[in-house]
Amino acid sequence: MSETVTETRTAYLDHAGFRFAVLTLANSSRRPVTLGPASLAAFEAAVGALDLAAVDAVAVTGKGAVFCAGADLNMMTEAGTLEQAEDVARRGLEVLGLLAGLPVPTFAFVNGLALGGGLELALHADYRTAADSVQAIGFPEVRLGLVPGWGGIQRTTALLGAELTARLVVTDSLAGRNLSAGTAAQLGLVDAILSEDGFVGASLDFAGGILSGTAATAAVAVPNRLSRNAKQEPAGAVVTAALEAMRLELDARLHGAAPAPYRALELIGAAAAETDFAAGTSAAGTPAAGTTEQAQIRAFGELLLSDEARASIYAFHLTQSLAKKPAGRPAAEPLSVRSVGVVGAGLMASQLALVFAQQLRVPVRITDLSQDRINTAMGWIRGQLDKQVDRGRLQSTEAEAIRALVTGGTDKAAFAECDVVIEAVFEELAVKRAVFEELEPLLRRDALLLTNTSSLSIASMGSTLARPGRLIGFHFFNPVAVLPLVEIITTPQTNETTLSTAFELARRLRKTAVLTTDTAGFVVNRVLTRLFNEVLSMLDDGADPATVDHALDPLGLPMTPLQLLQFIGPAVQLHICETMHRACPQRFGVSGSLAAVVAAGLPGYLEVSYLENDGGISPSAAALLPDPSPVDAAAVRARILAALADEVTAMLGEGVVAGPEQIDLCMILGANYPFYTGGLTPLLDREAGTAFHPGLRVPVPAAG
Repeated sequence: MSETVTETRTAYLDHAGFRFAVLTLANSSRRPVTLGPASLAAFEAAVGALDLAAVDAVAVTGKGAVFCAGADLNMMTEAGTLEQAEDVARRGLEVLGLLAGLPVPTFAFVNGLALGGGLELALHADYRTAADSVQAIGFPEVRLGLVPGWGGIQRTTALLGAELTARLVVTDSLAGRNLSAGTAAQLGLVDAILSEDGFVGASLDFAGGILSGTAATAAVAVPNRLSRNAKQEPAGAVVTAALEAMRLELDARLHGAAPAPYRALELIGAAAAETDFAAGTSAAGTPAAGTTEQAQIRAFGELLLSDEARASIYAFHLTQSLAKKPAGRPAAEPLSVRSVGVVGAGLMASQLALVFAQQLRVPVRITDLSQDRINTAMGWIRGQLDKQVDRGRLQSTEAEAIRALVTGGTDKAAFAECDVVIEAVFEELAVKRAVFEELEPLLRRDALLLTNTSSLSIASMGSTLARPGRLIGFHFFNPVAVLPLVEIITTPQTNETTLSTAFELARRLRKTAVLTTDTAGFVVNRVLTRLFNEVLSMLDDGADPATVDHALDPLGLPMTPLQLLQFIGPAVQLHICETMHRACPQRFGVSGSLAAVVAAGLPGYLEVSYLENDGGISPSAAALLPDPSPVDAAAVRARILAALADEVTAMLGEGVVAGPEQIDLCMILGANYPFYTGGLTPLLDREAGTAFHPGLRVPVPAAG
């Protein structure tokens, strides 16, 4: 794939009595500014061509809403040898180092998004301003299976200390969190927050204040000023203990599955040990220079060639490209959605009502058989909005406006003018079919009918409707406000207007839509139920529960199978298992112990909450299982992965989705699978020997 070259445009400006050279990063495409080989060469040439004798300072900025989105991932993954991979880091350090080495003060005017290599570029400047509108400053590298390769670890450690650096580089990265400009300033990563309106002029004013010694921050101004927070850095032993504690937390979550966060912690520890915090420099005169820089280059190169990094970068591209251009969206004009009805007032229905009102800002009507249930739902919605206000995510006036959009009652005739009605009632085909039979004569002819079913047949649900073409599956995942996936399920009767409207509705709700055919379990629940099928079959046969439940730990999945089952709820999962068994009895069974757990009213198999990591099987659940026998964890893991590979193969053979990419996207966005798994199919390729993505892994050179 060819590089979209970022130009570096140079302008000389007189401002506040000083002469500035302003380097602006821009490209001619609609893609965000990134730095690949040609773009780095362009920046290098621009810095080398500066007339330093005629300027007092140099500034770097971007255009529009982006300062710099980081390194060009497409170009990086072309590296096929360790030397080529290491050269990606070496070359970036060399070019960005030119900015740090200039003999005049340097400034980064962060006008917009600054991620990864973009933030590292800003850190090579002496001072940083940021527009108050910026919401994305951070290091995404660890989530992508890498480490910051262009000096970000050394410079952030020298500026903020090891513990804060570890939080930004490891913890926040794994969670997909970035900093706003305000938070970055509070931490000390940015020196001044300025209005987006007139940002460059205000930044030049700030720079003029620094140069003249009149700025409020002038008292701490030193060349390549990376020691401002050094006095806050604890003693070395304390730093070592803090990093070790974080490593143990990683072990509890990842079990060593992803190498990048561990390598990042090693580099942070080395940078802290090598930096002289009294001066903000190492003995070599640059932040954490020497051996740490070489270790960073080696770590970056090795990680770039790792299967985890390739899977992570693949996953990142999936969440960007397929989210923006979902497969299967027709060209038909979508209908307008100006009001929504929700059938049901349980927790899922309440979540749906809130997300529709908050994202669409249209009237939402809830109905249920009981006014008491309606009142409970309205109270829950009110409480959720109050929490958002308390956390600063909503203004109180906004919350009140959203609250006023949601009304409730027991009369479905109130749906008469709704453009869309979605049901979220008990997961029973006859119940859902009866709801739609009741609704159809009450609604306009063009109103859409949506079902949030997790596994039932959409065609069967609409088999008695006069107009089944307006019924479509629209399956959200719990918690609705957090998980971004919606499975859109079509039947042969679904018309193109209905499908187009569903895609547009998902987009307006800020959800990623994946189109599936009308098969039991669709994607996520089908995959997870096959996993549960193997796990519960082994438990029913007397395999040691702890060994079975933790056999997948080396893969670093977000929960063990029994934790996940407890989160879903045993009764819900039993119903899904029964649905899948009816559809595919040769691959899906119904666990006797799960049925017994449900009959006994237990919350699951575990003794503690699914949020805990140290709880074993509860005595009540153990009494429902055979006496445990030892079992080999590797054999258990191999059995589960083989079953998942078989199920994915079956799904692709049946045409449930367009390809393995859609399955992976569903598992990332609907089941919270981490990027380093690649969703599912890249994980199966490297752990179960499948070949869903034969070009994704880096070939191992032949010996000799």
